[in-house]
Amino acid sequence: MNTRILCLILSALPSLCLAQAPSTVRVEGAVAHPGDQAIQPERRLADAVVQAQPAADAYLLGSSYLRRQALVEQVRLRAGILHGLTQLQLNADPAVVETAAALQQWVQAHAATGRVPTVISPRLMQVQPQSNPVLMADDVLRIPARPDHVTVLGAVRTSCTVHHSPQRDARDYLRDCPPNAAADPDSLYIVQPDGRVQKQGIALWNRADPQAVAPGGSIYVPLRESVLKSIDPAFNNDVATFIATQPVSP
Repeated sequence: MNTRILCLILSALPSLCLAQAPSTVRVEGAVAHPGDQAIQPERRLADAVVQAQPAADAYLLGSSYLRRQALVEQVRLRAGILHGLTQLQLNADPAVVETAAALQQWVQAHAATGRVPTVISPRLMQVQPQSNPVLMADDVLRIPARPDHVTVLGAVRTSCTVHHSPQRDARDYLRDCPPNAAADPDSLYIVQPDGRVQKQGIALWNRADPQAVAPGGSIYVPLRESVLKSIDPAFNNDVATFIATQPVSP
């Protein structure tokens, strides 16, 4: 009798079933062949992408590669952010309290995902093996359709979704979604759709070169540093890092 069938009958032998269960990776989104793929020895991420066949409107730059091993650290990061936001709501500044409450609501609505920064580029994967990781059991790859927006959140009057404009400097999006009184006037964070986080100087004394935001990216307007003395000086960086763990929505 086939061992796989036998383990279904003999439920008293779970270890046998576990040993025989095939390891799979799941591919979702804008692909011709979504679903589970069996993992063969040394099978890599690029192999899963080729088998799934991305659709014409697939947005590879915004792909999310999720690994269970990354969840623990991200759960801890999220918990630390929520603790900091609770502390910030004890501040005497109404703008700080309002910003912290809005961010807390956003973080509570977004779970840790296990997303790891990955660039789905066939050429890059060919020449850089570290950009083409070996697949592990229960990995998930989500390839969205191309989005047409940029999200602005953080120390702003109201979080907003703005239509993406090619080559538009990140600072220019703040005209559509203005900072509030709690915002750091010197910098902002750009979270690109591939998970890269960039800090950009925006004041006269530290103004950086223009920085475009790719479709599906986010701009996090940080709280001013003087507000963070009572919690964690790395708070703004932690928030931007957590935003980068969230899958890109079409």
